[in-house]
Amino acid sequence: MQFVVLGKYSTTGLAGLVKNPNEDRKSVINDMMSKAGATLDHFLLTRGEYDIVAIGNAPDFETIAAIKMLIMSSGALSEITILEVSDFNKI
Repeated sequence: MQFVVLGKYSTTGLAGLVKNPNEDRKSVINDMMSKAGATLDHFLLTRGEYDIVAIGNAPDFETIAAIKMLIMSSGALSEITILEVSDFNKI
């Protein structure tokens, strides 16, 4: 299942960025997802309503939901929205 995740940094997450701006956050998230059987194709820092856009693949919704729970429990993000990619031809 392909997914798009939108995220907003928490105050704690922003403090981590300021304290250690050179940390490879994409690599950390990629490793976590890989261990769960998912892949991270794109990890983007964005301007606007959301700070992060991640695009990847997971075997099922439960896998990406579990990853969301792990990330949320770290306190780095205050909000994570998971969007499932749909095939409009099938719809």
